Amino acid sequence: MVVDTGAFRTVVPRTVAEALGVAVDRRQTFRMINGDPIERDLGWIGVSLEGQSSHTLAILGEPADHAVLGALALEELTLEVDPTRSRLRPLQDQDLLLLATNATRTVPA
Repeated sequence: MVVDTGAFRTVVPRTVAEALGVAVDRRQTFRMINGDPIERDLGWIGVSLEGQSSHTLAILGEPADHAVLGALALEELTLEVDPTRSRLRPLQDQDLLLLATNATRTVPA
């Protein structure tokens, strides 16, 4: 599977999804680079990588589609790409996580 931070959703081959018993949640239209519309089914899959686990709504790819780990799944796993080592690593920008935590905290008046 290729990691593509420019791809929003993860693409899993339909044959793999079916073998795992992934149910179709919905169908969505996407636009290809040349502007042509294509339709693909989406389903919820479990993803485990680098000691982290999450669920993500993935595109169920057709035979010509490439398997891709997209940006949304990376964020859900709190992983990011280390471009100097061409590896995944735990999210380094902890400010993003703190911002979400602080937003839910009640501030005394």
